[in-house]
Amino acid sequence: MITYTTGAWLYGTIALLVALSYMLYLRLPRFTRKEALFLLLAVVAGFALFAYEGVDAYVILGLEVGIFTFNGLLNGNSARWRILYVLLSMLYITLMHWIGLVLIAQAMLIGMLSSITNIKEYKTGKEDREVEVNRDMVHLAAGIVLMAIFYFSEEAVAISALMVIILGGIVLISLGELHKRGRFPSAMFGLERAGTSLGHGALWLALGSLLAVSFLDTSRVLIVFSAIFIGDPIATIMGMHFGKRKLPYNARKSAAGTVAYFVSTWLVSSLFAGVYGAFIGAIGAIVESMKLKIDDNFTVSVALVVFLLLLGL
Repeated sequence: MITYTTGAWLYGTIALLVALSYMLYLRLPRFTRKEALFLLLAVVAGFALFAYEGVDAYVILGLEVGIFTFNGLLNGNSARWRILYVLLSMLYITLMHWIGLVLIAQAMLIGMLSSITNIKEYKTGKEDREVEVNRDMVHLAAGIVLMAIFYFSEEAVAISALMVIILGGIVLISLGELHKRGRFPSAMFGLERAGTSLGHGALWLALGSLLAVSFLDTSRVLIVFSAIFIGDPIATIMGMHFGKRKLPYNARKSAAGTVAYFVSTWLVSSLFAGVYGAFIGAIGAIVESMKLKIDDNFTVSVALVVFLLLLGL
């Protein structure tokens, strides 16, 4: 049963709600109908999920505040707004930490999902090989570090680290947009695909990670991470070098990349899933190879979380 200190928790929640209401009032004229609809759906989905998990009305109120807070991280075009919402997010997490980090992760996931669809997606047909390889080397290195954190740390510590990494990444992206001429921002822009908002792929990867930690325990989270942090970048690197033969149902994906995704995910996930590693690799490779409008780092996470929940591993 979730416990909390009613007075401090409730007063803090009300204070955050007042601040968010004022900020929402300032930004409301810039809201499109699509943005308002997604935010409404996020609030309803959050209420249904948190009620299903058996939390009481006060906790649901606090977590709905979280949805508005995390929605503000991405919604809107101002980097300064995002930095302000990061500060609010840190205050929110500090206030709510005794409720349970998994529930906070769910609030972060739902809130960010309701706004990430407004970020400009990758639409350029031509790929820069050097950029792709550099991106995936960073992707792979980050994945190894994150998996080590989840493997060697307690679950609460690992989830906290993931939240800090996500919020820190949003701050870096925002600072990069504000100060584009610096050495570090230039390096960040050098890792981004042409025609894409800075950090677009990283944010989808963050959402895939949040989805895993929201519904799975640490050992199963590592299974999902095997696919999105190890299989995905290895597949891209192999596809760039040996991907002359394209898949018949998706000309942007190669047979070599899909096989590399399957083999690498199978081998790594077997450390945590045993004989089911082959199924994990197959599901990840198939979903990643599909021609979908949503980023594959998120769709693979969805597919694997559903599979693991149904399988009851």
